[in-house]
Amino acid sequence: MIRSLLAACVLLYVTEAPAQGKSVLGIELGARFLLPECGGGGTATTRACINSDPVVRKPWGAEEHHVALPIAGTPSYVRGELKVVTVKGIVESVQIGTWGIQGQGVVMSALTTQYGKPTRARQQKHPLSKEPTQFADWDMADFSVRFHGSLGSIDWGSIDVSTNRYRKLVSEHEQQKPGTSSK
Repeated sequence: MIRSLLAACVLLYVTEAPAQGKSVLGIELGARFLLPECGGGGTATTRACINSDPVVRKPWGAEEHHVALPIAGTPSYVRGELKVVTVKGIVESVQIGTWGIQGQGVVMSALTTQYGKPTRARQQKHPLSKEPTQFADWDMADFSVRFHGSLGSIDWGSIDVSTNRYRKLVSEHEQQKPGTSSK
């Protein structure tokens, strides 16, 4: 009886654990995008909300929304608003700006805690920094995480958490562009 109960608890933990990784700062990949609009003119908010910026519509059917986060509870490595990408109202990608090279150690630690050891990781010398830029990828069953410690500028980096379905949609669109070749 106790073994059965223990086995059931372990199975429940194992089946629930991956789903928790699909939540990015409270926004769930694969779920309907239901955040309220921020309202008011200020950028300070007490809850995550959609900024009133116009929605950017992409040719492959995606819509980009800018999401303001509350200061309380938001990790210190987050820079600015999130970009949440939806397709037919479903969250397919969450993109987070970071503080670049100065914050990349904290970001790597947080991502490794949440997703485990990266599938791929590398470092690259940056011409304006003594510290190299870190890059890492985590490939999960139905989504992936891409971290760039620097996006050219030493003080901007990014985290991109996207479903495999969305990455395929963007890739297919890129291959259809004139002047690009599919390899």
